[in-house]
Amino acid sequence: MTLTRLSLGNPVAVIVAGILLAIFGTISLSRLPIQMTPEIERPQINVRTTWRASAPTEIESEIIEQQEDVLRSTPALLRLESSASYGSGSITLEFAVGTDMNRALIEVMNRLNQVPRYPVDADEPIITVGGFSFERAIAWFAITAVEGNDREIASYYDFLDETVITRLERIAGVSQVNAFGGRSHEIRITFDPYKAANIGLDLTSISQELGANADVSGGNQEVGRRQYTLRFSGKYEIQSLGDLVLQWRDGKPIRLRDIARIEKVMVDPRTILHQNGGPSMAMPVIPESGVNVLDVLD
Repeated sequence: MTLTRLSLGNPVAVIVAGILLAIFGTISLSRLPIQMTPEIERPQINVRTTWRASAPTEIESEIIEQQEDVLRSTPALLRLESSASYGSGSITLEFAVGTDMNRALIEVMNRLNQVPRYPVDADEPIITVGGFSFERAIAWFAITAVEGNDREIASYYDFLDETVITRLERIAGVSQVNAFGGRSHEIRITFDPYKAANIGLDLTSISQELGANADVSGGNQEVGRRQYTLRFSGKYEIQSLGDLVLQWRDGKPIRLRDIARIEKVMVDPRTILHQNGGPSMAMPVIPESGVNVLDVLD
């Protein structure tokens, strides 16, 4: 009753309070973020490591277990889930809601640097914030060839990976963009086992020889008043890779092209996608945790 009596006795104050309430309510409503779907998932960080042509058991013992040993004590970590498949392995770290993901990302990177060793031919781990799952994709893009273009659509994978995906991942709020249904290019060396056996070459030693080709610095050399930088060029371009000397026999070189065929080809297909009855590729866009999906789509 006291509040009612004061309101009736001060109508001007009541009107001013109502106007202020309406003004601040309008301002708050305009600043209220609009989200297409509420963020109900815990933030994640995904670590993916590829090791070409390796079995899942090898991936687990040589890569996954070592990474798990250094990542299991990451601050604010709630759950660690790992998987190994043919040629690659991944670890998904799930953190508590409200965790500073920038700091968590630095923690993960520092701990991965503590891994004692990786297999020689394994790639460096790829770290992405937000994890990866088809359910988290906010947009899907289908890529098909226009009418009259006879080029295989899968051959555009390198262009998508180097140009399109790179630009999409620069957008604020995008964690990663992947491409499915394409085939990248590789340098394929096909050996003739009969020629290698006749010469007496060990194919295992040849693979080590091919993996050791690299440019090496030889330091500096002063000649008078000039200083020269020495550099040993050990890398081969695909056009000259066949000139690689494998061994010397009776003063004559045995080159790679003598026992193998070298060519640049597309990798063997692993996934096949179709859109409206024709071959295509697909690109899912995965957002970062906690971002406004509508802002990212705009």
